[in-house]
Amino acid sequence: MIKISAISYLNTKPFLYGLFQKGIDELTEMSFDIPSVCAQKLISGEVDLGLIPVAVIPQIKNPYIISDYCIGTEGEVKTVSIFGKKPLLLQLVLH
Repeated sequence: MIKISAISYLNTKPFLYGLFQKGIDELTEMSFDIPSVCAQKLISGEVDLGLIPVAVIPQIKNPYIISDYCIGTEGEVKTVSIFGKKPLLLQLVLH
């Protein structure tokens, strides 16, 4: 059984759909996590494969990218928001 940690966000659904359509889910033990947990599970060896942020790759012993596919963008992203309980203070420094 191959252990996989996948990100549980909407933008991973097309990737996961492909896995499930090929019947790979029958050969795997899949967990759905947030990106940092996916990365930590892969780093610690808790899982065999992980859908992880690219910034984590240098922390993995013997990293191996298994496909040419990724979840990324070459332009503006409108799905990222910052929320807080206190007002965000922006400071502009001019030189």
